[in-house]
Amino acid sequence: MKEIKLQSPAKINLSLSVLGKRDDGYHNIESVMQTVDFGDTVTIAFTETPGITLKTNIKDLPTDETNIAYKAAALMQRTYGITCGISIHLEKRIPIAAGLAGGSGNAAAVLRGINELAKLGASQDELAKLGVTLGADVPFCVYGQPALATGIGEKLKEVKGLSDCYVVLVNPGVGVSTAEIYRAIDGEEPMLQSNTPALLEALQKGDLTGAFPEMKNMMESVAIRFCPPISALLESLRQVGADHAMMSGSGATCFGVFINKPDVDGLQSVFGHQLIAVTKPIV
Repeated sequence: MKEIKLQSPAKINLSLSVLGKRDDGYHNIESVMQTVDFGDTVTIAFTETPGITLKTNIKDLPTDETNIAYKAAALMQRTYGITCGISIHLEKRIPIAAGLAGGSGNAAAVLRGINELAKLGASQDELAKLGVTLGADVPFCVYGQPALATGIGEKLKEVKGLSDCYVVLVNPGVGVSTAEIYRAIDGEEPMLQSNTPALLEALQKGDLTGAFPEMKNMMESVAIRFCPPISALLESLRQVGADHAMMSGSGATCFGVFINKPDVDGLQSVFGHQLIAVTKPIV
């Protein structure tokens, strides 16, 4: 039995602006995305038994065709005529529905893993085109490099992201509905957006203090209305010394950027089970 094990890193949004609703119901966005050195482990194997089997360490996570990683395997089978069975095991560390693209990262890992196992020779661009049919964040997760994402998130331009810093991920343990947040945004006046050129220029120079003022998430203030603990987490991150703190994606995970290494024991005492990881950006 052939087997491959891949890391599926979490994504954070260094900026996120919602530019408007499209005729197809999706929203155009502009976001600077970054992966961090923390995430899930995806193990994929080919089996003699036909079909797809998916197992995970999270009891509440679906393991049938509603799981995006399962969908990714089925898509590869259809696209490339793979007839053998596929076994997938997800070792989840990224919280579910947390604004960290955990599911999208799992799907991207499945695409890359099957491509390698079957020696298909598909390029990253080809896998990314397949991935967007599964979810808007999947193409970014296929590449895994800091990028400016536009369109619905599928149009990617490689950029320089965070470097020489630490990222602290915290989650309130309460989910938020992305659909509800988008509906709320649609019904309001346009909110303050990031100055993307200024953000990218500062990141290119490695000037984090210059980048922080332009690291904004339009969804944050709306998400706080649905999930007030987000506000408390952001304030706590600032109080423990984060040089910048913001929410990732549609939430509810928040992250703090620390230029100097934070006190991990101190963070644990403040956040307890809400502390997901102390990690670094993938550059």
